[in-house]
Amino acid sequence: MKGCRKPLPIGVLLLGFIWVFLCLYVLLFCKIIAIGYKMEEAKRKYEEINMINKNYKAEILKLSSPEYLLRIVRNAGIELTNPSEWCYVDIINEDVKGNRNDTAEAGIQ
Repeated sequence: MKGCRKPLPIGVLLLGFIWVFLCLYVLLFCKIIAIGYKMEEAKRKYEEINMINKNYKAEILKLSSPEYLLRIVRNAGIELTNPSEWCYVDIINEDVKGNRNDTAEAGIQ
């Protein structure tokens, strides 16, 4: 009798399903751990770049401070004087009719 086969016991089927789900669980857990390591590396790079950015900002503030600029002016031999009368500039963008008028007028206060 070639057509008759014995059915698999329920215990073997149950162990097979448990093994498949266990392998999927381990695979997903490994993926989560790998993503965690990638996130840790990205966070480390972010903090490093953020520190470099802060250093550059501090250097810009130092180089643009009034004391540093005055020291550069003194070393270059440039004499700074206050103007006796301050000037202002009025920029008129549109005239009464709405046409654009690209003129600037300067005056003394």
